[in-house]
Amino acid sequence: MSSALLAAALCEDLSPGPLPGAGVAVVERARVSARARLRQQGMLADARSERWRYMPLRALEAQALPLAELPSDTALAQVPETPFPRLVFVDGYYTAPHSRIDGVSAGIRWLPLTEFAAADWEACAELLAPTAGDDALDALNLALAQGGFVLDVPAGLVVEQPLEVLYFSGSTRPTAWHARSLVRLGAGARLTLRERYLGNGSGLASVHTRWSLGEGASLTVLQQQEAPADLKLLRRDAFALDARSHLLLHVMELGAGLSRQDLGIRLAGAGAMVELRQAALLAGRQHSEMMLDLLHATGATRCDLRCRAVAGDRARAVLQGAVTIAAGADGSDAALSTQNLLLSEQAEIDARPTMEIHADEVRAAHGASVGQLDAGMLFYLRTRGIPETAARALLTAAHCRALLEDIAHPMLRADAEAALDARVGAMG
Repeated sequence: MSSALLAAALCEDLSPGPLPGAGVAVVERARVSARARLRQQGMLADARSERWRYMPLRALEAQALPLAELPSDTALAQVPETPFPRLVFVDGYYTAPHSRIDGVSAGIRWLPLTEFAAADWEACAELLAPTAGDDALDALNLALAQGGFVLDVPAGLVVEQPLEVLYFSGSTRPTAWHARSLVRLGAGARLTLRERYLGNGSGLASVHTRWSLGEGASLTVLQQQEAPADLKLLRRDAFALDARSHLLLHVMELGAGLSRQDLGIRLAGAGAMVELRQAALLAGRQHSEMMLDLLHATGATRCDLRCRAVAGDRARAVLQGAVTIAAGADGSDAALSTQNLLLSEQAEIDARPTMEIHADEVRAAHGASVGQLDAGMLFYLRTRGIPETAARALLTAAHCRALLEDIAHPMLRADAEAALDARVGAMG
């Protein structure tokens, strides 16, 4: 028997219109297979699974949500402007009037799924390939994705201006929307991309993206999550890095009442490197999880993973970080740390960084700490005439601001710092 969530997803008349790729044989086969997996699974995930032990699955499974309808004029009017070339998705649907790709560097191929021809789907088979796992989330996303895009940056191209993808939730009633995308960088290509979540809608959203970095490619990603409080946001990102490629990933978890990110990173080529900077600022009854699986598949690879969480009121932050150094991956260098602040007695932070090492000649370190604001620093600021509330806000912001220092683009960094400061101010 299916949960209410999956039973609603299996309704044949759920979609208010044709999904991208409707009528294309390869897409239809993939969706039929995804629906079959949903029927077989019955539940989104097994509550006994270690990967889902902290998630309030009962409340999530109980939601029988229809797919979002095409966005209203009211929702469209609330979409903010931006100076960067961008694709905009409102309640999962590509919104051409608010998107702007005419300023994109020549040679880039950047298309929403709704503009795909049959040949495009054949060339992007990764979009339709299921991911391994013990849950039905990927099948749900594949079966119902209303939106998404493919971004191809050819070998050697350096994209100077940042690109942006905006996901905006604006439905006036609880609905579900899903997006599925693919980003590929050729050898030696360079790109900065901001992925932003905004809005005031409610319901459930899932966003799945596959990222591929060719030899010597460099990718900077800023995921700025400021989704509405009534939205449950489930994200899955899978990165594959070839030799000498570099990924700098900033993740800011500021919004959504319930959020989860499954982050998989595979360092497949010698010299590949990933730097992760994750900051979560939670209040009220917010619940945020990051599930990290990073694999050093070959030697001479490096990861530097730094995560910080702040939880107040009755909020809960979870980090389960697993770094694996495979047999033969000698010369790998892995570092994983998480530093966390509790602002109330009712808040909770669960930090579980782990490492599994099957090679001999490696450097590896991991650590976790959970504490409160430094009483000495608070006293120092108050003796300088700063009120206690302001002093607490300064120290809280400083705890996370350190993770934004390596955002090279000045406007992106300023926006990220402003969003962080606004969130700290709202937390009181």
